[in-house]
Amino acid sequence: MKFMLLADIASVGEKLKEAMLPEPVSVGGLKLGLSYLSSLFLVVVLLIVLVIFRLVAVPRFKNKPGKLQLFAEGLVSFFDKMAGDSAGKNTNFIGCYILTAATYICLGTLIELLGLRPVLSDINACIALALTAYLQIVIYGFYSRGPVKGLAHSLKEITVPISFSFRLFGSILSGLMVMELVYSFLWLSFVVPAVLSVMFTLFHAFIQSYVFATLSSLFFGDALGME
Repeated sequence: MKFMLLADIASVGEKLKEAMLPEPVSVGGLKLGLSYLSSLFLVVVLLIVLVIFRLVAVPRFKNKPGKLQLFAEGLVSFFDKMAGDSAGKNTNFIGCYILTAATYICLGTLIELLGLRPVLSDINACIALALTAYLQIVIYGFYSRGPVKGLAHSLKEITVPISFSFRLFGSILSGLMVMELVYSFLWLSFVVPAVLSVMFTLFHAFIQSYVFATLSSLFFGDALGME
């Protein structure tokens, strides 16, 4: 067994622990988690790109769309249709929200390809996303059903933030665990990690963003009485 492992079992256990709970880094005297720093980097980059897109690309949109315009309109239409199919009409905000959440989840996972820690490998980020979705579901329920039925519905869906949180966290963390185990085996540590890392990252990024958007739109539809 030892010739197959880079270290003994205890060492592998330590590596798994470090992958799950990495040491925070000190920034200006504050200890910040790696996932939190990744999220700050992602938000700053997204804001810059979107501002440039709005100021430079959008004014150049034409009736005969180019490739960039087709991609942007197709992406917006896809999530608008998802929201409309689940929650009915007059749900422009829902389409905007699930598109934003899916983009954040997708890019927050793909950021691992740049050597940064995935944003959702921190349970706090997953809880924040889940609570944001749940709060909006509750508000839509109150607006659509009234205070009494809305409150009853929100209590019925109290498990939504829990399931959302652990689904996101478990998916991303499982990929990190598998990759640490792969790196621990000598006969797997040369070419396999490069392939598996990309596969896991792409799979988790697109699947989890799609699942979150789909489930969110379904819960919004339920809150609006579209069941």
